[in-house]
Amino acid sequence: MTRAEIRSQIRLRQSSIKDFMLCPKLFQYRHLDGIDPKTRSAKTLNGSALHLLMFWLHNGEWEMDVENMYPKAFAHYEYASDESHIPVRFYKSREEDLKAFTAIAVEIVDGYRRRPENAESTMLFQEVKFRVKILGEMYEGTIDGIRQLPDGKIELFDYKSNAIRPNFHTVAADIQLNLYTYAARFGEFKVGDDWIKPRVLPDYSSIYYLPAHKIRKRNSKLGQKGEEMGSSLIRTTKTIEDLRAFRKEVSNILKSMLRPWHYRNNSTACVFCQYTDLCQSQNPVVSNRMASKANELLAELGISN
Repeated sequence: MTRAEIRSQIRLRQSSIKDFMLCPKLFQYRHLDGIDPKTRSAKTLNGSALHLLMFWLHNGEWEMDVENMYPKAFAHYEYASDESHIPVRFYKSREEDLKAFTAIAVEIVDGYRRRPENAESTMLFQEVKFRVKILGEMYEGTIDGIRQLPDGKIELFDYKSNAIRPNFHTVAADIQLNLYTYAARFGEFKVGDDWIKPRVLPDYSSIYYLPAHKIRKRNSKLGQKGEEMGSSLIRTTKTIEDLRAFRKEVSNILKSMLRPWHYRNNSTACVFCQYTDLCQSQNPVVSNRMASKANELLAELGISN
């Protein structure tokens, strides 16, 4: 596949860039070969459901009954999303997992609502689509939110719900967050049927780590029982010089994405990847002849591969 063919097949979105940075082989399977994963992780759907709850909170549902609304948010991504044809892999059972997710969602939303800054800020943009041209290439995506804080400062933020809290240095170098900030300053947002140019350089470009609102169940060196798990906001600031440096960085990433080969980024992430079986089956060390013979032996023993 040539560089031109690769470029014609991919959309430059935060998701495609994120997948490439995680593993070029994953990027190939998903964005070039168009291969669906065999299953979807229930934890991934949980993250999407939490994002949807945050959207509802700031659209007239501030006092929502989370215990009632969370299952509806989860079901939306399970049954009504573009990937609803892909089975969901639950860890125990749907009923048990959903019960656990709902309980945590109640803690997270209650904690979110307790924070005065969240209640008193003005949401300027939420789940807003953007487009921005960088060195001749158009990049697209969706920003979780931009809000005006009670002190008048502007904060662009991205919700995160993964298990490990990112540190300040990870957030400062986050490609997605830099792309969002660049788009706010130099790109366009879709509002209704129109595209507008916000021309905003946020005072803060932040990660809002939702699991920090979970409640500790026991005393430890890190905190006392009944307290929240930690600080939810990781704030960084971006200057025009930072955005200019990012422009070169994302251009170099694109050059790598367009190379006609994609290697496997072997890491602990392979354990959670939905393409691991496919990826390992294409290991060049194992010839097709050897693989075929192994499958025949497994069949004779009545064991499926």
